[in-house]
Amino acid sequence: MKIKIKILPRNVLQEVDVSNGSTVSDLLQKINLKPGAFVVLKNNSPIPVDYVLIDDQELCILQVTSGG
Repeated sequence: MKIKIKILPRNVLQEVDVSNGSTVSDLLQKINLKPGAFVVLKNNSPIPVDYVLIDDQELCILQVTSGG
């Protein structure tokens, strides 16, 4: 199944092919992103890493930054 993603702040748009039953965590691993460094949004709301994806979903992946 295909998932459309936008990665911010890199402003990268891409379509990723994942297996049925894949989770947000599986998606992040497939595109080589660490789950602790990114928040995945669906309709501008964060979703958990164990959320099961559905075909043709559109997600935004936002890089988390911290400083001190």
